[in-house]
Amino acid sequence: MVAERLREEIQDGTLAPGTRLRQNEVADRFEVSTTPVREAFAQLQAEGLIRVDPHRGAVVFRPTVSDLIQAYEIRVVLESLAVRLATPRLTPEIGRGLSDLIDRMDRTSDSRRWLRLNDEFHLRLYGCAERPQLNALITNLRDASAPYIHMFVSSTKPGDESSAEHRQILDACLAGDIEAAQKAVHRHLQHASDQLQAYLTREPEASGSSDRYPHARSRARRGNGGVR
Repeated sequence: MVAERLREEIQDGTLAPGTRLRQNEVADRFEVSTTPVREAFAQLQAEGLIRVDPHRGAVVFRPTVSDLIQAYEIRVVLESLAVRLATPRLTPEIGRGLSDLIDRMDRTSDSRRWLRLNDEFHLRLYGCAERPQLNALITNLRDASAPYIHMFVSSTKPGDESSAEHRQILDACLAGDIEAAQKAVHRHLQHASDQLQAYLTREPEASGSSDRYPHARSRARRGNGGVR
Protein backbone atom coordinates (compact mmCIF):
# COMPACT_ATOMS: atom_id res chain seq x y z
CA MET A 1 0.00 0.00 0.00
CA VAL A 2 2.80 2.42 0.92
CA ALA A 3 4.70 1.70 -2.30
CA GLU A 4 1.54 2.03 -4.41
CA ARG A 5 0.54 5.37 -2.89
CA LEU A 6 4.03 6.84 -3.17
CA ARG A 7 4.33 5.55 -6.74
CA GLU A 8 1.10 7.31 -7.72
CA GLU A 9 2.22 10.58 -6.13
CA ILE A 10 5.61 10.47 -7.85
CA GLN A 11 4.11 9.67 -11.23
CA ASP A 12 1.41 12.35 -11.09
CA GLY A 13 3.78 15.05 -9.84
CA THR A 14 2.40 15.41 -6.30
CA LEU A 15 5.86 14.47 -5.05
CA ALA A 16 8.18 16.61 -7.13
CA PRO A 17 11.60 15.46 -8.37
CA GLY A 18 14.20 15.88 -5.65
CA THR A 19 11.71 15.57 -2.78
CA ARG A 20 13.34 13.94 0.23
CA LEU A 21 11.34 11.05 1.69
CA ARG A 22 12.03 10.54 5.38
CA GLN A 23 11.15 7.12 6.76
CA ASN A 24 9.63 8.39 9.99
CA GLU A 25 7.49 11.00 8.25
CA VAL A 26 6.20 8.50 5.69
CA ALA A 27 5.50 5.97 8.45
CA ASP A 28 3.55 8.55 10.46
CA ARG A 29 1.62 9.67 7.41
CA PHE A 30 0.45 6.15 6.54
CA GLU A 31 0.20 5.03 10.17
CA VAL A 32 2.58 2.12 9.74
CA SER A 33 5.95 1.12 11.20
CA THR A 34 9.19 1.97 9.44
CA THR A 35 9.64 -1.63 8.25
CA PRO A 36 7.06 -1.50 5.41
CA VAL A 37 8.36 1.98 4.55
CA ARG A 38 11.88 0.59 4.07
CA GLU A 39 10.44 -2.20 1.94
CA ALA A 40 8.47 0.33 -0.13
CA PHE A 41 11.61 2.44 -0.63
CA ALA A 42 13.52 -0.65 -1.81
CA GLN A 43 10.76 -1.49 -4.29
CA LEU A 44 10.54 2.06 -5.65
CA GLN A 45 14.33 2.22 -5.94
CA ALA A 46 14.29 -0.99 -8.00
CA GLU A 47 11.67 0.62 -10.26
CA GLY A 48 13.84 3.71 -10.72
CA LEU A 49 11.36 6.09 -9.08
CA ILE A 50 13.54 7.03 -6.12
CA ARG A 51 17.25 7.11 -5.42
CA VAL A 52 18.67 6.22 -2.01
CA ASP A 53 21.53 8.56 -1.16
CA PRO A 54 23.83 7.55 1.73
CA HIS A 55 23.69 11.08 3.14
CA ARG A 56 20.24 12.38 2.17
CA GLY A 57 18.26 9.14 2.35
CA ALA A 58 15.50 8.43 -0.17
CA VAL A 59 15.02 11.12 -2.81
CA VAL A 60 12.42 11.23 -5.58
CA PHE A 61 13.99 10.57 -8.97
CA ARG A 62 15.27 13.73 -10.65
CA PRO A 63 15.23 13.19 -14.42
CA THR A 64 18.20 14.04 -16.58
CA VAL A 65 18.52 14.07 -20.34
CA SER A 66 20.90 11.10 -20.10
CA ASP A 67 18.34 9.07 -18.10
CA LEU A 68 15.68 9.96 -20.63
CA ILE A 69 17.73 8.97 -23.66
CA GLN A 70 18.66 5.60 -22.15
CA ALA A 71 15.08 4.83 -21.14
CA TYR A 72 13.73 5.59 -24.62
CA GLU A 73 16.50 3.66 -26.37
CA ILE A 74 15.42 0.56 -24.46
CA ARG A 75 11.71 1.29 -24.91
CA VAL A 76 12.06 1.57 -28.69
CA VAL A 77 13.53 -1.93 -28.85
CA LEU A 78 11.04 -3.55 -26.50
CA GLU A 79 7.91 -1.78 -27.73
CA SER A 80 8.81 -2.42 -31.37
CA LEU A 81 9.13 -6.11 -30.52
CA ALA A 82 5.83 -6.04 -28.65
CA VAL A 83 3.94 -4.46 -31.56
CA ARG A 84 5.48 -6.97 -33.98
CA LEU A 85 4.14 -9.83 -31.87
CA ALA A 86 0.82 -8.09 -31.18
CA THR A 87 -0.14 -7.16 -34.74
CA PRO A 88 -1.15 -10.65 -35.95
CA ARG A 89 -3.27 -11.13 -32.81
CA LEU A 90 -5.10 -7.80 -32.88
CA THR A 91 -8.82 -8.38 -33.37
CA PRO A 92 -11.29 -5.84 -34.80
CA GLU A 93 -12.99 -5.70 -31.40
CA ILE A 94 -9.76 -4.78 -29.62
CA GLY A 95 -9.05 -2.30 -32.42
CA ARG A 96 -12.37 -0.55 -31.79
CA GLY A 97 -11.54 -0.30 -28.10
CA LEU A 98 -8.14 1.21 -28.89
CA SER A 99 -9.72 3.70 -31.28
CA ASP A 100 -12.13 4.72 -28.54
CA LEU A 101 -9.19 5.33 -26.20
CA ILE A 102 -7.64 7.70 -28.74
CA ASP A 103 -10.95 9.57 -29.00
CA ARG A 104 -11.10 9.88 -25.23
CA MET A 105 -7.54 11.22 -25.13
CA ASP A 106 -8.51 13.83 -27.71
CA ARG A 107 -11.47 14.95 -25.62
CA THR A 108 -9.93 15.17 -22.16
CA SER A 109 -8.39 18.33 -20.74
CA ASP A 110 -7.04 16.59 -17.63
CA SER A 111 -3.33 15.75 -17.88
CA ARG A 112 -3.49 12.85 -15.45
CA ARG A 113 -6.42 11.30 -17.25
CA TRP A 114 -4.65 11.76 -20.62
CA LEU A 115 -1.59 9.94 -19.28
CA ARG A 116 -3.69 7.08 -17.90
CA LEU A 117 -5.48 6.70 -21.25
CA ASN A 118 -2.18 6.90 -23.11
CA ASP A 119 -0.70 4.11 -20.99
CA GLU A 120 -3.86 2.05 -21.39
CA PHE A 121 -3.70 2.40 -25.18
CA HIS A 122 -0.11 1.18 -25.42
CA LEU A 123 -0.34 -1.56 -22.80
CA ARG A 124 -3.61 -2.92 -24.14
CA LEU A 125 -2.10 -3.04 -27.63
CA TYR A 126 1.09 -4.71 -26.42
CA GLY A 127 -0.99 -7.11 -24.34
CA CYS A 128 -2.09 -8.71 -27.59
CA ALA A 129 1.48 -10.03 -27.93
CA GLU A 130 0.71 -12.49 -25.13
CA ARG A 131 4.21 -12.10 -23.69
CA PRO A 132 3.77 -11.35 -19.95
CA GLN A 133 7.49 -10.96 -19.22
CA LEU A 134 7.95 -8.55 -22.12
CA ASN A 135 4.90 -6.56 -21.05
CA ALA A 136 6.19 -6.41 -17.47
CA LEU A 137 9.51 -4.94 -18.66
CA ILE A 138 7.68 -2.36 -20.79
CA THR A 139 5.35 -1.45 -17.93
CA ASN A 140 8.28 -0.91 -15.56
CA LEU A 141 10.04 1.33 -18.07
CA ARG A 142 6.88 3.31 -18.74
CA ASP A 143 6.32 3.73 -14.99
CA ALA A 144 9.88 4.97 -14.57
CA SER A 145 9.33 7.47 -17.41
CA ALA A 146 6.05 8.74 -15.97
CA PRO A 147 7.39 11.54 -13.73
CA TYR A 148 9.05 13.53 -16.52
CA ILE A 149 6.29 12.73 -18.98
CA HIS A 150 3.81 14.16 -16.48
CA MET A 151 5.88 17.34 -16.09
CA PHE A 152 5.84 17.83 -19.86
CA VAL A 153 2.15 17.03 -20.38
CA SER A 154 1.16 19.26 -17.47
CA SER A 155 2.80 22.24 -19.16
CA THR A 156 2.16 21.42 -22.82
CA LYS A 157 -1.10 20.00 -24.13
CA PRO A 158 -0.47 16.99 -26.40
CA GLY A 159 -1.56 18.15 -29.81
CA ASP A 160 -3.02 16.65 -32.95
CA GLU A 161 0.38 15.22 -33.83
CA SER A 162 0.29 12.84 -30.86
CA SER A 163 -3.21 11.72 -31.78
CA ALA A 164 -2.17 11.18 -35.40
CA GLU A 165 0.78 9.05 -34.28
CA HIS A 166 -1.50 6.83 -32.21
CA ARG A 167 -3.81 6.46 -35.21
CA GLN A 168 -0.89 5.53 -37.46
CA ILE A 169 0.20 2.79 -35.06
CA LEU A 170 -3.32 1.42 -34.79
CA ASP A 171 -4.07 1.60 -38.51
CA ALA A 172 -0.86 -0.25 -39.36
CA CYS A 173 -1.65 -2.97 -36.83
CA LEU A 174 -5.22 -3.38 -38.09
CA ALA A 175 -3.91 -3.62 -41.65
CA GLY A 176 -1.56 -6.40 -40.54
CA ASP A 177 1.46 -4.39 -41.71
CA ILE A 178 4.05 -5.33 -39.11
CA GLU A 179 6.87 -3.28 -40.62
CA ALA A 180 4.73 -0.14 -40.77
CA ALA A 181 3.51 -0.71 -37.20
CA GLN A 182 7.08 -1.01 -35.92
CA LYS A 183 8.15 2.11 -37.80
CA ALA A 184 5.15 4.00 -36.40
CA VAL A 185 6.02 2.99 -32.83
CA HIS A 186 9.65 3.95 -33.39
CA ARG A 187 8.66 7.39 -34.76
CA HIS A 188 6.20 7.92 -31.93
CA LEU A 189 8.72 7.12 -29.19
CA GLN A 190 11.52 9.06 -30.86
CA HIS A 191 9.26 12.09 -31.20
CA ALA A 192 8.31 11.85 -27.52
CA SER A 193 11.97 11.51 -26.54
CA ASP A 194 12.94 14.56 -28.62
CA GLN A 195 10.15 16.65 -27.07
CA LEU A 196 11.06 15.62 -23.53
CA GLN A 197 14.76 16.26 -24.11
CA ALA A 198 13.95 19.75 -25.34
CA TYR A 199 11.67 20.32 -22.35
CA LEU A 200 14.23 19.19 -19.77
CA THR A 201 16.91 21.31 -21.43
CA ARG A 202 14.63 24.34 -21.66
CA GLU A 203 13.09 24.00 -18.18
CA PRO A 204 15.83 23.06 -15.71
CA GLU A 205 13.54 24.03 -12.84
CA ALA A 206 11.43 21.01 -13.75
CA SER A 207 14.07 18.98 -11.94
CA GLY A 208 14.13 21.25 -8.93
CA SER A 209 14.07 19.78 -5.44
CA SER A 210 11.58 19.93 -2.61
CA ASP A 211 12.32 18.61 0.87
CA ARG A 212 8.89 18.25 2.40
CA TYR A 213 5.48 16.97 1.31
CA PRO A 214 3.49 20.24 1.69
CA HIS A 215 5.80 22.15 -0.66
CA ALA A 216 5.69 19.36 -3.22
CA ARG A 217 1.92 19.26 -3.15
CA SER A 218 1.40 23.00 -3.39
CA ARG A 219 3.78 23.27 -6.32
CA ALA A 220 2.11 20.37 -8.11
CA ARG A 221 -1.31 21.94 -7.66
CA ARG A 222 -0.16 25.31 -8.97
CA GLY A 223 1.41 23.58 -11.96
CA ASN A 224 -1.75 21.64 -12.78
CA GLY A 225 -4.05 24.63 -12.47
CA GLY A 226 -3.58 25.71 -16.06
CA VAL A 227 -3.48 22.30 -17.69
CA ARG A 228 -5.10 22.48 -21.10
